[in-house]
Amino acid sequence: MTYQRTQLGITILIIMGLALGFILVADHIEEQGIPGWIYAVMIAISILFSTLTIKVSNAHISWFFGPYFWRKKLLLKDIASIKKVRNKWYCGFGIRLQSTGCLYNVSGLTAVQLMLKDGTHISLGTHDADNLINVIETQMSSNGV
Repeated sequence: MTYQRTQLGITILIIMGLALGFILVADHIEEQGIPGWIYAVMIAISILFSTLTIKVSNAHISWFFGPYFWRKKLLLKDIASIKKVRNKWYCGFGIRLQSTGCLYNVSGLTAVQLMLKDGTHISLGTHDADNLINVIETQMSSNGV
């Protein structure tokens, strides 16, 4: 059994679109000549964090942003427990370092938190939390983990 879901980063795209629009309007009103690199950086961020894809296979779970940006892989045998969590709005989007581990999120507040055997936590933002948890638990039990 394999699982793959890609979540569109609607929140990030809206925020970056509004910011880009604001800069364009400000540049037009002030006629200051905003450097082109600012636009390039904003567009690059929008592309890199436009989606979050999560994959589960027989032995591991992997995730990445946009076009294979910031790829991570974790063996299922390293997971101690899993739970569905609701992030606070101020936790933000993208890659966030939290006190117990990392949050990878592009949209929404729901995430699957993986508690690892070494004590760290990894939270993966998803709109499909229940199904993702079910697939991970099924793969872990079928592998004897």
